[in-house]
Amino acid sequence: MLITSRRIVFAAIILVIAFISTVAIYQHNQLEYAASLDSRAINIGLVGKIDSLEPALLDNHEETLIASAMYESLVYYDEESHSLKPLLLKNWQYSSDSKTLTLNLKKGIKFHNGKQLTAKDVKASWERNFSTARDWANVCLFLSISGSRDRLEGKTADISGIIADNNTVRIKFSQANSAFIYMLTNPIFWVYDTEQQTSPLAGTGPYRISDNKDNCNITMLRNDDYHRGKPRITALAIKILPDEDEAFNQFKEGKLDYLDKVPLKEIKNLKKDPQYQDGYIERMLLETYSIGFNLYKQPWNNNYQLRRALNYAIDRHAIIEKVLEGSYRPAKGAIPAGLPGYNQQMRGYSFDQQKARDLLADAGFPDGEGLKPLALYYNEDEGHQMVAEMIAQQLQEIGIEVELQEMEWDYYKKQLAKNSLGLFRIGWQADYPDADSFLYSLYHSSQLGITNYSGYQNPQVDKILDESRLQTGNSQKRIELLAKAEAMIVDDAPAIWLFQKRAAKIAGQQVKNLQVNSMEMIDWYKLELIKPSLDNTAENPKPKSGK
Repeated sequence: MLITSRRIVFAAIILVIAFISTVAIYQHNQLEYAASLDSRAINIGLVGKIDSLEPALLDNHEETLIASAMYESLVYYDEESHSLKPLLLKNWQYSSDSKTLTLNLKKGIKFHNGKQLTAKDVKASWERNFSTARDWANVCLFLSISGSRDRLEGKTADISGIIADNNTVRIKFSQANSAFIYMLTNPIFWVYDTEQQTSPLAGTGPYRISDNKDNCNITMLRNDDYHRGKPRITALAIKILPDEDEAFNQFKEGKLDYLDKVPLKEIKNLKKDPQYQDGYIERMLLETYSIGFNLYKQPWNNNYQLRRALNYAIDRHAIIEKVLEGSYRPAKGAIPAGLPGYNQQMRGYSFDQQKARDLLADAGFPDGEGLKPLALYYNEDEGHQMVAEMIAQQLQEIGIEVELQEMEWDYYKKQLAKNSLGLFRIGWQADYPDADSFLYSLYHSSQLGITNYSGYQNPQVDKILDESRLQTGNSQKRIELLAKAEAMIVDDAPAIWLFQKRAAKIAGQQVKNLQVNSMEMIDWYKLELIKPSLDNTAENPKPKSGK
């Protein structure tokens, strides 16, 4: 019995040692894994092309998204409160007449090179952006500032209406512009150290570029001195891919932690697949998709009824379901949902073929008789083509023939700017998170030849929009004026408003706190990689990505 007891005790000791060793090994492996998450980069996949990352030269979503990790605006748009909040600013204040804006910078904010941010850096950044901007629409964001036109024409060395003093920037406007504070979110107003001689320029953002291989593979290291605190992830490894199917395959193979663009054809399957449901992200964007009428050209000018007829002839829901995999939202007007000033009561144009036929007859073209085939222009893209084909099919049902005209993107943009296209696709993403960006930019007569591609002119609308810029903040008065202007524009029908875009993205199970806003930007500072639990060996909860 004694020998047996000793054997039992010995065996028990062996089992205890084995258990302790197993736990120790597990915890060691978990610690190593956790440490690897602390030190490894997050792998980001973008679909597109990168030419420049300098704020004034950004030309697409992919460039802007990368640059947003390096450079910052003075304010940011808070999605929950639908209001602006300070980022590099301490506070701001408009004068009572909305013709002077005072910006007070936070103290102690540093660029990536260690230099402290001052008001002079803000002015210098804006001056450089103004001088080097590729997009005339971005240049126009400055034009309400006193002295900007003189600077543009080379009469002065700087923009006199931008006054920098220590940590304060004062902006004087030649005409009241309460929307300007929202404009500051646009990349054209991002700040950096203009005195730095090397590229990329030092910004204030949470990450900085450490390596860039042919604008295809970009490595960014975190800014440990970032003013909001140390970012959660050590590095971003960004891969630029030319093909969305290839990018999606790389995500499925585990080569990417995050893919910024999910192919349309994959959306329905992803929503059903338990493996990807937690990581799939849909985000309604401040972006509209429409068909514009060129009001300089026949048959659109002076034919209000014809433009309204085409609006009623389009079945937006059918196009969304058959072409866009249900990922877009029908548009009721010019302002997308998610902005102050969006009118929930806006009825817009429902699908009503009989009403379309009646209006077509009132316009002088009963059942389409006497109306020449319409040329519908769009920039080359498989999705744009499929939408155009369905529009052509639906218009044919009321007797209107449509000829589809596809163009290369750069050439298409030039033709839009020249107002040479009669009927054309237009996608408009907010230049800044405010209804003014859609109404003033696209339909105020001052923007003719700039961003008012339809050639729309209505003195009453101009007056209302000008008055709205006198109202500071999101006052009820300002919102009412914007809603009134939109109602008049929609009634005039200078466009067929089709959809509001919804972006589809996907993240791996290790990604946490991925926050994509309505401008399709990511809060890089909050992004994390999940670490395994060290105190629960029986259960490993499935992580979820922030949506």
